[in-house]
Amino acid sequence: MNFSDHPKIPICRHCQVIGYHPCGVWAFEKANGILSHPNENIVSAKNKLSLLDANYDHKREFFQWMDQNKKRQRLYLVHRLDSPTSGVLLGASSHEVAELIKSEFARRKVIKTYYAIVLVKGNFRNGLWKDNLIEKKLDGKLRVERGMGTLAETSVSMARFKNGPYGLSLLKLQPKTGRTHQLRIQCALRKIPIVGDRTYGDFSLNRKLSKSSRIDRLYLHAAKIELSIKTNNGIVCFSADSPLPRSFEKLMG
Repeated sequence: MNFSDHPKIPICRHCQVIGYHPCGVWAFEKANGILSHPNENIVSAKNKLSLLDANYDHKREFFQWMDQNKKRQRLYLVHRLDSPTSGVLLGASSHEVAELIKSEFARRKVIKTYYAIVLVKGNFRNGLWKDNLIEKKLDGKLRVERGMGTLAETSVSMARFKNGPYGLSLLKLQPKTGRTHQLRIQCALRKIPIVGDRTYGDFSLNRKLSKSSRIDRLYLHAAKIELSIKTNNGIVCFSADSPLPRSFEKLMG
């Protein structure tokens, strides 16, 4: 289906629809700095844009709005991207389809591919990262660290090694699990924090690169998602791609 054939949706002007299936699966390209959904804290959410320009029900996890025919519409979020992370974000038009997709995430059947820019000091080995992570509140902000918590697994390989004027590397990351801040903290734990990470990053390096490149963002991008769900009308195979932003290519040289 041509993307222009999808139903109208009140999407943020900084985001776009990049995939749609008539069974009700949506794929969006979220820009960095845009929230997946509004924060519950009205003060912290003030003046911050989210994926859709619509009301959000935090308890039931859906956006809702009235269409041009005065009919109520909904979009259920089936996963999240941190505000500073750009790339592919999925949604569903119905609760039934949303639950099917969530089930595939829970069964680790959804293939997710991310790319991140890091500074590697020394050798690098491809492989599977495994860390037990715990969440903590520090000065009212969420932080994740290694501890006796839930297991996070990510398959990691080198896409480009020590490239460009800054000697930066591009990692390909395929998370098997979906823990909070998973990719950011797993990179930081291995002394290769993602460039532009204001929570777990190398702040001195961030300032240097931001000043020289004049681009200030987290260099983590959700590039592709692939999944299959079994609906009443048969198997639906769905995938969506988002190319690396131009800012990545500029920094990598």
